[in-house]
Amino acid sequence: MNINAAVDKIKNNRQHGASQLTRLALELIEQNARHDSSDNIDAFQALMSSLLDELSLCRPTMVSITNAVNQYRSKLQQQLSSSLDLPALRAMAVKLARDCINEQETSRQQVIKNGASLISTEMTIMTCSYSSVVIACLLRARRQGKSFNLLAAQSQLSPHHPAYGELLIEELAQQNIPGQVFPDSDVENLVKKADLILLGADAVLADGSLINGYPSLNMAQAAFASPKSIPVYVLCETLKFTAQTLPVSEEGFDTVPAAYLTGIITENEIIAPDAVKSYQEIR
Repeated sequence: MNINAAVDKIKNNRQHGASQLTRLALELIEQNARHDSSDNIDAFQALMSSLLDELSLCRPTMVSITNAVNQYRSKLQQQLSSSLDLPALRAMAVKLARDCINEQETSRQQVIKNGASLISTEMTIMTCSYSSVVIACLLRARRQGKSFNLLAAQSQLSPHHPAYGELLIEELAQQNIPGQVFPDSDVENLVKKADLILLGADAVLADGSLINGYPSLNMAQAAFASPKSIPVYVLCETLKFTAQTLPVSEEGFDTVPAAYLTGIITENEIIAPDAVKSYQEIR
């Protein structure tokens, strides 16, 4: 397996969101352990460590990748201190990766369930960028018999970038959920039509601010300024929380101040943005 090429596919992937790329990173770890041909434990450890280092740094804005990789690293290091032989260690490394994948998916499904509970029939929901969690949440709500209107900002930073809002609407249309794409320049004019804004997340910082795709900032700011007091909720596994200061280095990402957000829907509970730091300290 060409590790560098596999990591580069994740690093350069601009079609999928943070949750999907985190799963791809964990699956790459699993495949690498499963197909390892090292001659001894030291060589296996060095190979795995190199892969984990590269993955943890490949998409710094998407902190769930870094967090998931570091969680896996901690679990693997505990096994390295045991007396397992190389075949048993390989098998354990595969199992640990699969366990992490299952844990991530369990958290993701609970976020989707919690988010769908906020949706009521006849709501007009607005979103932007591309989020597999937002898509799954809307699908779940529709399967529960809830009908709603969906508006999605085009989410295209320039003609050279993908129109992520269009990708989201196209994917939902395949599931018979109609929606309307509107130009990013119309966010401020159209936000007054919304009853609820749902955003995905690439990261949630300790101060409760959100990093997510463009034009999340304009949308949340317009909702906050609206006399209608439109709620803005973030759908986000706690795997995407970080205590680090995280400068946005990738083009196409916005930082949304906590003041513009109503709440963060996690797998455990809805957290007020100003309570994120306290939540992290307790956890």
